[in-house]
Parts: sequence; structure tokens; C-alpha cells
Amino acid sequence: MVDDVKTNAKTAKTPKGPKLPVIMTANDLLDGEVVFLTRDGWSFDPKDALVAGDAETAGWMEAEGRRAFAENRVVDAYLVEVDVVDGLPRAKHFREAIRQRGPTMLTQFGKQADFPA
Repeated sequence: MVDDVKTNAKTAKTPKGPKLPVIMTANDLLDGEVVFLTRDGWSFDPKDALVAGDAETAGWMEAEGRRAFAENRVVDAYLVEVDVVDGLPRAKHFREAIRQRGPTMLTQFGKQADFPA
């Protein structure tokens, strides 16, 4: 019985990667600015980010990130777990929230100044 549990634990498939919903973020290759994947490409505005609520959309986003990297448009593209608050994606992780909104001090600078919520 113990052997069965160990075997099942090794063969059981567990989902990898972030939990849905997610957005895709990267850095623009030319200026290093944080960008977000939309249905039409990449945007500097976090409010434009496409939110994937299903595995199929998240898979498409990952493929788009790899394609944009191969085309030398972005670097370090990856999915970020979000909550949708008032229709806008909000990163769950502190680091990603700073990347999404900008610096935590001097809020007159960064994305929170350029793209107020």
C-alpha cells in the first residue's frame, strides 16, 4: 500500500506555473520598459493587459512571448498571477505589483503617473 502511494505520487500530474487568471509581462528590448501582452501586441499600459482565465489562452500567451523574444522585441516574458479588481488586473505578488505600477515612493513617476488607475 505504501508503495502504491509513492508510485501514484510520482506519476500524478500536477499543474505547473502560475494559477489562473494571469497576464503576461516582459521588458521591451529597446528601452527596457515593462510591457504587457494585449490581443494586438505589447502595451506599456498595464490596464491594456490581456487576462487569461483559461489554460488555452495562457498557452497562447506563452507562445506569443516566445515569438516576441525570437523576433528580438521583448526579453524575459512570463505569466503573472493576478486578481481582477474593478475590471483591471492587479498582480498578486509584491514584486510584480511594483513592476506593474512603478516605484513605491515618488508616485509622480513611473506607470502610476503615466497610466493612473
